[in-house]
Amino acid sequence: MKQRPRRFICLLLLSAVLLLLLSGCGGGGNDDDDADVGAEATAEAARTLFAEKGCAECHGPDGEGDGQNPRTVIKDTRMIIQQFQQRVRNGRGSAMPAFTPEQISDEEIIQLHDWLKVQR
Repeated sequence: MKQRPRRFICLLLLSAVLLLLLSGCGGGGNDDDDADVGAEATAEAARTLFAEKGCAECHGPDGEGDGQNPRTVIKDTRMIIQQFQQRVRNGRGSAMPAFTPEQISDEEIIQLHDWLKVQR
């Protein structure tokens, strides 16, 4: 007979813990809207930087390429940041010029890389 009260108490405690855990989820407004606005602003800043640095001239406004040479497509890049940074710094023969740190900072390269990775 003592097992029933113990089982009931355990079940009651488990229910209370679950209720507390679930009450912490959601309900605090819609943070997704703020995240969307921040993501849009970040994407727009990267798109502007992409154009200002001259990248869009060959790679298109969103990295979709020039429509003639598939090697100019860089959206959804699979390059890791080190490869991307090396390509920007060293260029690619006569096809792509090299960019010095004075022309584009490491932070700007990271910003462009992060943006291009998610362009679909």
